[in-house]
Amino acid sequence: MLKRVQEEDSGLIKEYIGNDYDKCLYLYLDFLKYGLDNENLKFWLDMENDEIICVILKYYSGMHVFSKNKDCDFDAIKNLIIDESPSVVCAEKILVENLSDVLKENGYLSEYGWVRVLSKHYECDNSMVKRAIDDNDFIEISKLIKNDHMGEFYDLDELISQIKERDEDNFGRNYIIREDGKIISNASTNAEIEKIAVLSNVITDESHRGKGLATKVCSKLCNDLIDEGKNVYLINYTDESTRLYEKLGFEISCEIGKLYK
Repeated sequence: MLKRVQEEDSGLIKEYIGNDYDKCLYLYLDFLKYGLDNENLKFWLDMENDEIICVILKYYSGMHVFSKNKDCDFDAIKNLIIDESPSVVCAEKILVENLSDVLKENGYLSEYGWVRVLSKHYECDNSMVKRAIDDNDFIEISKLIKNDHMGEFYDLDELISQIKERDEDNFGRNYIIREDGKIISNASTNAEIEKIAVLSNVITDESHRGKGLATKVCSKLCNDLIDEGKNVYLINYTDESTRLYEKLGFEISCEIGKLYK
């Protein structure tokens, strides 16, 4: 049965996830960073015989599900998703496959991709890349994301709040390229701790695509993360993005899926 996480459960969650954090990156990093103290986070556990069989996190409107042995109570998880109505649910591919049929009736579509880890680094001229530093930057980045298909899951104000919160907490950063005073390309980390970072929100304004700008912002960001001793991960869903990330040196770690409205 599902239960809300209590403080005494914290050690059990970390032990349960163990070295399988690549299969639940955002859940794991949000948990390590914020614990149970962030008002925008909700945690649930699926327990059987006093043992954890599934961990669920909701952060703003996104939900993440992890089950080590894939033996969780799928009916209870489906009901939780229906009740909480997240805009997107992320989990390993096999979990999404098990959840997708019933949730399709509730307006959710499914998509599958990969978690990738940086195994070598591609160097290029990234001298035009700068780090975003203020609220105006974060607002402009949010609008760039929102105007792309990847932004369809977000409310604009919520997206701005998330980006600002991560930057203020040193839990995320944004690298940008400007032209004529306008941000035309961005790459972010949506989660960072001492040894792990997740690359995300890689986007270039539609009128400036095909110029290698995404390669430049990603290369600069990855280079800085490597210099800081971090292992760099990302999640991608398309063949187009696969070509970019393979060029940058990312290799598949595991298969992932998402349900989205």
